[in-house]
Amino acid sequence: MTRYNKELTLAVNLVKKATEITEWFRSKGFKSFLKADQSPVTLADFASQIFIVSELQNHFSDDQIIAEEENLTYFGKKAENSVKQCFNELNIEGINNVKDYIEYRGKSSKRQWTVDPIDGTIGFQKGLFYAVGVGLMVNSVPKACAIATPNYHGKSLAIFSAEQGYGTHVSYDTNNFIPTKVSQINKLNDFRFCHSLHYDKPWIIKFARNIGIINFIQVDSMVKFAMVADGTADLYIKPINLERSFTWDFLPGDLIVREAGGKVTDIDGTPLRYKESKSIFTKPGIISSNGLLHKEILRQIKEYLPELFR
Repeated sequence: MTRYNKELTLAVNLVKKATEITEWFRSKGFKSFLKADQSPVTLADFASQIFIVSELQNHFSDDQIIAEEENLTYFGKKAENSVKQCFNELNIEGINNVKDYIEYRGKSSKRQWTVDPIDGTIGFQKGLFYAVGVGLMVNSVPKACAIATPNYHGKSLAIFSAEQGYGTHVSYDTNNFIPTKVSQINKLNDFRFCHSLHYDKPWIIKFARNIGIINFIQVDSMVKFAMVADGTADLYIKPINLERSFTWDFLPGDLIVREAGGKVTDIDGTPLRYKESKSIFTKPGIISSNGLLHKEILRQIKEYLPELFR
């Protein structure tokens, strides 16, 4: 048994069940809101987080929880009743005061769980790709994680899991997990380039075309990390808002790519770092790749886009 086998097993079970919750809301309908930063949130986000946080409290009550949703403004009585109806129909028991779990963050600890109840909320709203991600870091170092995404490659559900030092595994619509590795493609004009559907900056595509990329995959959420991890894509570049970069958005994807043999850095070549809820970057972009041409891509991005490094 590995060092974090118990935690990894729980993370896998949590993201799997959480997608049942999110898909329930997709089938029944859900309310959407705009948060103060103008990003969307839905009732499904809250329900997914309530479930995950309650289970983390049950299994690891001394751990700290870093979760995305925290504003109770949108969570009135009707919302609470909808969540309870969902849990009842999915046979989720033991969660009574559902509202309490939205703001529950556990105890201050070197063991910290990150929770992204729906990553890619716009994709979720539009019936496109989204993911649920749970990760564990100890002393700010990623140790284990799981990402679940419905309708991956036409399957009903794919779950990616990783533990530090033990590789990345994936289950495609089954209960069996198999090892997965990044691709071995080593020519830029053969690379399949993954980028955001809704949050890109113009320099992303311009740079990709400048280095000879002709194959593009446009998709929401941390699914892009998953695509690099299993070789569906070879390169993913994302613009970063240095003031609004959160651990729950990056830790699971970072770990599954690295444990699959890939490379994840910011555009200056610095590995991703985490402190509490913050992902720490030195420059406004990250590169996730199969690793084979990572240094060359870093060199070219500095040459082509010097304004990003000022």
